[in-house]
Parts: sequence; structure tokens; C-alpha cells
Amino acid sequence: MPFPSVDQVSDKTFDYVIVGGGTAGLTLAARLSEDPDTSVVVLEAGANNTDHPLITKSSQPALHFGNSDLDWAFETIPQKHSLDVVQICHSDWIAFRIYRGKGLGGSSSTNFQCWTHPPKEDIDNWERLGNPGWNWEMFEKYANQVYTVSEPRFPDGWKIWDASKPYGNGPLSVILPNIPKIDVPFRETLHKLGIPQAPAPYHGNPRGANITLSTYHATSYLRSSSATAYLLPNIDRPNLVVLLSALGHRLIFDDNASSNLVAKGVEFSCGEDKTPRKVYAKKEVVLCAGTLKSPQILELSGIGRADVLRKIGVPLKLELPGVGENIQEHQIFGMAFELKDQATNETFDILRDEKEYLRQGELLAEGKGLHTIGVTNLTYMPLSAFCGIERAKEIYAAEKKKIAEELKSGLYPPGLKEQYDLLLEVLDPERPEGHPSVEIIGFPGYQSFPKAPIPGKKYYSLCSAINHNFSRGTVHATSNDPFKNPEIDPHHFEHDIEAQNFVEVAKFLRKLAQTAPLSDILKLEYNPGAEVQSQEDLEDWIKKGSITAHHTIGSCSMLPRELNGVVDANLKVYGTKNVRVADLSIVPLHFAAHTQSTAYVIGERAADIIREASTA
Repeated sequence: MPFPSVDQVSDKTFDYVIVGGGTAGLTLAARLSEDPDTSVVVLEAGANNTDHPLITKSSQPALHFGNSDLDWAFETIPQKHSLDVVQICHSDWIAFRIYRGKGLGGSSSTNFQCWTHPPKEDIDNWERLGNPGWNWEMFEKYANQVYTVSEPRFPDGWKIWDASKPYGNGPLSVILPNIPKIDVPFRETLHKLGIPQAPAPYHGNPRGANITLSTYHATSYLRSSSATAYLLPNIDRPNLVVLLSALGHRLIFDDNASSNLVAKGVEFSCGEDKTPRKVYAKKEVVLCAGTLKSPQILELSGIGRADVLRKIGVPLKLELPGVGENIQEHQIFGMAFELKDQATNETFDILRDEKEYLRQGELLAEGKGLHTIGVTNLTYMPLSAFCGIERAKEIYAAEKKKIAEELKSGLYPPGLKEQYDLLLEVLDPERPEGHPSVEIIGFPGYQSFPKAPIPGKKYYSLCSAINHNFSRGTVHATSNDPFKNPEIDPHHFEHDIEAQNFVEVAKFLRKLAQTAPLSDILKLEYNPGAEVQSQEDLEDWIKKGSITAHHTIGSCSMLPRELNGVVDANLKVYGTKNVRVADLSIVPLHFAAHTQSTAYVIGERAADIIREASTA
């Protein structure tokens, strides 16, 4: 049904109550409501932004970040290992911001639209951590239910498309957008320096230079999201209800339950009216509020670490020490190079000019211009590809020694040793081929910190992300007030291996920029600049200039309970009868890919799990 009023939902009963209308939440809601006899309500804290120009137009990275109507803009506590001086979006902010989509579609409506798949081994490792069925075969099955890709238009000599392999038959439109002209010399230079073409980026092996698909509509080039793909085509279903501006507060439990907790419903508020309201669940409550909100809802419901709940004055109903723990993130930095005047006009920098922004909107209507290009060049390689095997072995050995010493000291919580064992296994530099743990991105525009760009200049940014961090963070409620955001502490650079990896990759990026044909179009290195040369200076700049990639996972990890797990392999919260979590917070160990496709897979998988349980 079209979006109802709060009175049409308040005190009503549905089979399933889903908290969060984001990437996984709307996927789950659409699949569950395929059965006309199953009623579903989604509580979404944001608005219907599906026609907002900052959402619908593709290829306008970060222009909507910090917009309170579109973005949660969570803020971390100061990070002592990051020197506490990071400037975000070149404003006066001095703390890390983690940008998460607020509104229908969640972050699928606000992200950079990259569609990538993880390496097979990264997903198989979830099963090795004690989650039967969560493996590459599962991922590929559900990913193919999510997306449909149009035949790509590759530049001459670039075609890597293998039509004999499946590329999905789902509702989400995915295409290869127009490739920026500047990406051609970037890719040619990568190959010149020994980086191969990725053999199977969408079939479990992205090692090498990838040509990356994006979530665009095939003809209009507008954004494709869980809202446009899963919700809007089904909005008239009478058994599917989505309440907007509805903030989930806490779960309502049946006090008469004799053993496991039974959720009767959810307390929420709507819009500016903070009056608590209730909606009831006949079967299950599913949290899809994301890595940074789902644990807060559990804690405000009395589920989590006893000491955390004691501090915020919430009575303990169920002690689960893993709630809000095991946070993992992709960190990223960018080196910015000013382009020569004649190089190209195809950079996102020109969108900062209001007249040019309007002109590009007109070109989009003709299927032309900046809004039809994308971030198409992503490269995944082991660290040794950038710094050599001997230096990679030194960095790896230092981390392995640190972990061994800390294990003897008993510093690690349950479950962390098992994760580190897998990380050390996949990151071993002496493994054949090596694991693609480092990402390099050629970005047509300014994507670099902490310096601000010079108005009127055009840039090409060489960015890098570390995909398998050892540092582990936390997110916890600091108040029983649901309107107060939780405290987020990602513990950036707590393990030195992350800074050392970045320093070595930064050296390689400089070498890349100084090699033709890429060097032929670059005028100078602007950030960090030629004055930053020594190992120490590079490390200092890295710690000032790196930011979060907004790929946060792990706060309600899917692990055995004795390993600090929060949910089991069926996504059910331990100690409850009918509460599940289905978003990126359940991911127990990070992976070498952008997170969008995995969030969809979790939504699809959750739907099957819930449907199977309802008929058992």
C-alpha cells in the first residue's frame, strides 16, 4: 500500500516487523511480501528520497554527505592513532564521519554505486568460523537473484566479459557506465607496472585490475537502489506497509515467556513527535537498521554487555557480550594529482560549479555528460605486488609476532583468535598468487584529505583501501535515549600493520603517477605534495589523511555464541525465539569488496531463512 500515516500502523499487528528500510531491509520486505497472506511492516527512520536530485542522479560522489535529510553522518570519538586532526569533506569538522544513507534504500541510495563481489575465500571463511551454509556458493546464488546487468560497452581491447557465466537475473539494474577518458592511461600504466587484468571479478577472483559495474539504470543512467528495485515496483501490495520517519527505539518482549525471549513488537516514534508508539509482530521482528544502529536497539532492549547496560540504566534481559563489538572497517586514503589543462573535462571537480552542475543535468537527459560516467577502475592485489615480497614479509612477520604476544597475555576476547588465524592464513605473502587485500581506485576528481582542493582546478586521485584490518572497534549506546546516536570507536590504526601497508601503497601510487602514459596527463602531486618524502612523514600524513570507507561491519557478528556471537547461522539473536538481525552488522570477518552486494545477499538469504522457518 502507499505510505500510510502513523495512525494506520500504531498499535496494529503484522506478521513481520522490519526495523530499517535500507539495502537489506527493503530486499527482505519485498521477498517476504511476495506471499499475499504474509503481512509486513517496515519502520524507516528517513523519508522517501527516491526523487531527490542528489539521490537520483548518478556520479555525484559525496555531494549529499552531511545532508541531514539524506545522511545519518555518524561521528566517531577522536582516534588517538589517527592524530585526531582529520578534516572531513574539507569543512571545519575534526572527527571522523561515517556516512550512512537515511531514507528509503539506506546506503544503496547514497553510496558511490560500485557493484563488486568479494573473493571466494573471504566468504568461505564465514563458514569456517562456524556458520554452516554461509559460503561462496551461497553468495553467488543470492547475488544472482539480486541484479541484472546490461551488456557492457568496453573500450577497444578492454573486453573481459564472459557471456558463458551467469551475471544475475534480479530486479536491480547494474551496468558498466561510461568510462572516463582519464581511466584509460591509468589502466594502461597499471598493466605496464605488472598489474594483470582480473580473471573473474564477479565469480570469486577479483585479483588484478577490475572494470567495475555500477548500480545505474540501463537507459536513464539514474541510480538503481533497493528502493527503486525492490520497493517501488511492489508498493501497491496491500500486505506491504512502509512507515516513513519512523525511528525504532527498542523491542517489546512478552514478560510471560518461560525461556527464550519472545518479542511482541517494537516501540518507535514518528517524525518530530517523540511520543513512544508500538507496533506488534505476530511472528518475528527483524533488525535491518545497519551496523551502527542495530546494536543500539538491542542494547536499549536489554540485550548486550552487562556493563554497558548498567551505565545507561537499562535492565539486563539477556547478556550477550558480543553486541556492539567486533567492528571492522575499510580505511582509505587518496593522493591527489592536478591535471594538465588539456587533459580532460571528465572529472567530478567541475560539479562544484553551480552553472556546470545544472548543465550536466541537462546533458544527462540526453544520455551524456558526467552523470553517465562512473568509478570504473578498481584494482585488488596483495601487498607484495606494490612493495615486493621481502618488505611484505617484514610487515606480515611483525603483525604475526604482535598477535602471538598478545595471545599469551590473554588480551583478546573470545572469537578474535579464530578471526586472526584466518587473516594470517590468507594474508601470508608466501602464498601462491597472494590474497587481494589491498584496493587501488582511480578516481576522476578530488578525493583526498586533509587538504582542500583549489577552486577551478581539476584532479585525478589515486586512492587505496585496506580490506582486512586487524584493528577491532566498538559501537555502544551511551544513553537510554533512542534519539541519541551511539558512541562509535573504530580503533583506527591500533595495529601498526595498517599504517605500514598504506605507506608502501602510497610509494607505489607515486611510482604509478610518475610512469607514462599516466604521467603524461598529470601536472603535479598536490596532496600530500613533494615535501612529504620520508617514511615517517608519509606515515604521519597517512594517519592525518585516511578516512573511513563507510563499509562498517561486524557489530552483531554471526558467530558461535561461545565466540562472542550475537546471531546464529539463521540470523537469530541468541537467547531469543523470534528476533533476527539481517544487515551488514552480522558479517563476522571483512572482505575485499565494497559492501553493497553483500548487503543485498544478506537480505535475500534472510528471506529464505524466515520463509523456511515459518513452514517448518
